[in-house]
Amino acid sequence: MKASKLWTATVFVLFFVVAGTQAQQIKPNLKEHEQKVRDMVAFLEYVLNTIGNSKTAARDKDVLIRESYTKIFRDAKVQVEDDLVEKRNVITNKDVQAYLKDVDFFYENVEFEFTIKDISGAVNANDKLFYKVSLLRNIKGVTAEGKTVNNTIPRYIEINYDPKDQDLKIVSIYTNEFDEKVALLNWWKELSFEWQSIFKKKLNILTDSMQLGDIKNIIATEVMDLSENQYIQTIEPLGQLINLHALNLSNTSITDLNPIRNLTDLVELDLSNTRIEDISALKYSEKLVRLNISSTAVTDISVLERMNKLESLEMVNTNVFDLAPISYLPELTHLNLEATEITSLSSLEGLKKLNNLNVSKTAIDDLNPLGGLKDLTVLNLDSIRVKEVTALRNLEKLIILHMNYTLVSNLRPLQDLPHLEKIYCDHTPIRQTLADAFMAANPKVLVIFDSEDLRGWWDTLSEAWQQVLSKTAKIQLNPSKEELAKITNVDSINIAGNSSIQDLKPLQNLQKLRVIIARETAVSDLSPLMEHREIRSLDISDTEVVDISVVSSFAKIEVFRADKTQIQNIDALIGISALQRVYVDQTAIGDVQVQMFLQKRPACLVVYKTSELDAWWNELSAGWKEIFGTQTAIDEKSRKEDLHRLVELDALHFKDVQVSNLSALHVFVKLKELDFSGTAIADLSPLIELNSLSSLHATNSPIRDLGPLASLTTLTDLDISNTPVEDLMPVSVLENLQALNCSGTQIRSVDALKYLQELESLDCSNTSVRKISAILGLPLKTLKCYNTKVSVKTVEKFKSNNPNCNVVYY
Repeated sequence: MKASKLWTATVFVLFFVVAGTQAQQIKPNLKEHEQKVRDMVAFLEYVLNTIGNSKTAARDKDVLIRESYTKIFRDAKVQVEDDLVEKRNVITNKDVQAYLKDVDFFYENVEFEFTIKDISGAVNANDKLFYKVSLLRNIKGVTAEGKTVNNTIPRYIEINYDPKDQDLKIVSIYTNEFDEKVALLNWWKELSFEWQSIFKKKLNILTDSMQLGDIKNIIATEVMDLSENQYIQTIEPLGQLINLHALNLSNTSITDLNPIRNLTDLVELDLSNTRIEDISALKYSEKLVRLNISSTAVTDISVLERMNKLESLEMVNTNVFDLAPISYLPELTHLNLEATEITSLSSLEGLKKLNNLNVSKTAIDDLNPLGGLKDLTVLNLDSIRVKEVTALRNLEKLIILHMNYTLVSNLRPLQDLPHLEKIYCDHTPIRQTLADAFMAANPKVLVIFDSEDLRGWWDTLSEAWQQVLSKTAKIQLNPSKEELAKITNVDSINIAGNSSIQDLKPLQNLQKLRVIIARETAVSDLSPLMEHREIRSLDISDTEVVDISVVSSFAKIEVFRADKTQIQNIDALIGISALQRVYVDQTAIGDVQVQMFLQKRPACLVVYKTSELDAWWNELSAGWKEIFGTQTAIDEKSRKEDLHRLVELDALHFKDVQVSNLSALHVFVKLKELDFSGTAIADLSPLIELNSLSSLHATNSPIRDLGPLASLTTLTDLDISNTPVEDLMPVSVLENLQALNCSGTQIRSVDALKYLQELESLDCSNTSVRKISAILGLPLKTLKCYNTKVSVKTVEKFKSNNPNCNVVYY
């Protein structure tokens, strides 16, 4: 029997090659492909058994999972109900590739047997042939945990026939009819309180109830930051977030990555400071660009050889000793191996794109493998056993070299490196004479070799700066060598209100600064901060600063304050992904600039018109305050931020409230979605100022005139159902409109829509519309025209001319 099935599966592959030439050109009858359907089921059984067989080579399994499945499945998004885990409480559906991977993941060895009970065929509404196979599926094998499994359940396979390609393809496999709504709601209910809280916070949901749309938004999440969360013990819920691109799990207590084994779209993953020991679950994460496994118990990194798109790899403080897998990473540009167990760099010889490398605190004593890495710009050799750096003499792009606490005594091999700027060689045999000679021959290079440099720096400071730094670092005005060393560790400086401070040049040596408060000083130039990379917060409010271009290099800055300054724009801040808040009150920054900025940085809060918003809020009616209060909590202590957070919302929804006009919305900066119903609002003219609006639902309200909408050319979605609107002419210029609902209105004609070439959905039901000839040529996918004066004959003609449109008429 099994030999027969294997022969059938082999013949089935050949069928796909020759089917195109042998298939008839006439419409098939329902029984025509029944044998081929049986062959397809046999081939599916063969694929599953090959993947489930412990003797099958890993490479052969990969071919089946990545490529061969396409012979019988429509595409990678075909859903398969999970039947691999016994007694699962929640019905789970997976993409076909994820299901195939889990056959290999969950079982040490497993055998599938399909017993076909029935094959039924039919022609669907689109005149397409399809089959439904009813069968019994038996699984017999041993799980990865060593448990023996033997169970039989009913399964159903749906197979479509494509007459164009003359092809049969599986489109669904299940035991229970899939109900997305039920599945999502059950998934949400199964989540722990902590996970529900995490997701609610992610979507800024303040209420206890969760709508289906909210859950779908969670499932569609692309970025998750769970760092520092000590409450979560498992990341099982993340397995459903198949669109996840970036995930930060650093400083959490997680131990197992298996729940995210199928998140193959991950681009960035941070596992630093976790209890992870095994990263083999990432073997299909081939799209990873950035990976951090620092301070974990990982020792085996063999899975990395599959990640040929990896550009950044952090492995600080791990017990990794074998770097061989890294040799398969041609795109790697950043590699941090600090405090690992490595003893050789030979595996790095082929990484020609590497530009930042850290091998500090390792047992490395030979740098020759680095000689060919011509793109290296930053190299850290601190605290290793190296005695000389001759191997680096051809690294022409090298900019910064760290070799503190080494035995290097000669800088001559670095003499001709054209881009070299800094050499750190504290606590080495390098002395004053050698360093001075090197800097004289290379005036653009700074050799930092002894803490005595700090003494010279201190002596050049003004009295005002010495007072500030003495107080900040808690040292004497005439500090000792040890006290001077403390200054370089200062991470914050506050010179607010100090009129004696005129420049920031003394801060050039304080590279660990995270917070700088310089408000109400005579400072006008930020260029001394150009080399800083650790700044998180900068306050230059009420200063003479005009140019903030230097801030663009502060990749980690989170808060920037420049109230009461002469800055003219905030373009320099657009590229900073870490930025959370910007304060530019009483400056030249206005709505247009903020709108452009928020298009690039939607998660950032920009506080720029506090006085205007205070006056606006004080004049609001109780009804509007109630509406806005449900969107964002307004607290007196954080009123400035809260009001800006409110007017920088993307969406606003309200219904059945006592408001009669929309004038309160004129302060909104980037509103894209407005939805209101059951109000006394009759005038849409205040919306003219909302040029970012793309979706407007204005229903069950006394709106008659759509004229103000003519200027909202960004609208793609418009719902005016159950309003007294009579004329659609203003809509005729909305060339980007894709969906229009004018049901239950007073309109008699849809002629105004004839030029809307992007319109895909139209609902004019419950109106007095008689003719639909004007929309015959539109790319409509859905038309609802029931309970109108449109005749049956007209509708049939429309259907004939638009066969791909779903028409609802009765």
